[in-house]
Order: sequence, then structure tokens, then C-alpha cells
Amino acid sequence: MFKLVSRLAAWWPVTVLQPDPDQPGAFTEFGFEARFLIVGKAEMRGYAEERDQLAKKLLEAIEAMATADDKVAASDHVRDLETALETHDDGMFHRLITDWRGVVDEADQPIPFSAEALDMALDHERIRRALRVAYDAAISEGGARLGNSVTLPAAGP
Repeated sequence: MFKLVSRLAAWWPVTVLQPDPDQPGAFTEFGFEARFLIVGKAEMRGYAEERDQLAKKLLEAIEAMATADDKVAASDHVRDLETALETHDDGMFHRLITDWRGVVDEADQPIPFSAEALDMALDHERIRRALRVAYDAAISEGGARLGNSVTLPAAGP
């Protein structure tokens, strides 16, 4: 029997590629698990529309730089839009990621999940990319499977 739930959370593997400090030009894979809140299309629609608008403004600003009289102001505008887009994405990461496991510090001590720890991870593009890929996999066909998902109670953001 399929149970339709309003809120679903699922643990999902995240694979991070990062430069290997011992092999020039090589990458090493590291993994951890993130617990994602799986939301419906209606909830994601507003986020996606706002992101699309920011991305469109950013693209227009980049294109306008070529003909801008004041290159410094145009460059500052592009930087402001890049920051706005990143801030928007950070908000969604904080909304969709509710926990993690398998994340350790330099001394191999577990790093408990927190908003501050997530911000520290999001400061690295390779981790942002890995989280996006993992979430996309979790919501696609064959995504959150029975056995690694749980129902979440309704809660605020």
C-alpha cells in the first residue's frame, strides 16, 4: 500500500569531489549522507520562479557589462546579483537539508548538523554542487525508496 504524506524526509548519499592534495590534477571522492526534506512541485514552484528571475537579471547584467559606460558600477551590479542568487540558494539549502551524518572535522571528529555548520559547508562550491546533485537524484524516478525515508510532522520553516 502506498502512503501519501504531506511531508517526507529521506537520507540520501552525497558524493563530493575535491582536489587530491597528494596528486596534482586528480580528484578524490568523499561521501556523507544528508537528510533531505522532499517537497512537492507547488512548494518548489515559488522558489524556482524567484531563482529564474534572479538568474535572468544576472545574465542581463553580464551582457550589459560589455557596453556599460561605467564598468565598475556594472561589475558591482553583477556581483550584487551573484550574491543575491547565492543567498537565495542558501535559503533553499537550509529549507531542504535537515540533518547529515558522516561529516567529520580535521581530527576525524563528527561535526553535528547545525545552520552554522551547513553555512560552512555551503561556502565550498564543490559541496554545493554535490548537494544539488544528491537532491535531484532523491526527487527523480527511483528516488527516495522504502526503507530510507521517514514521514516528518508538519513544521514551520
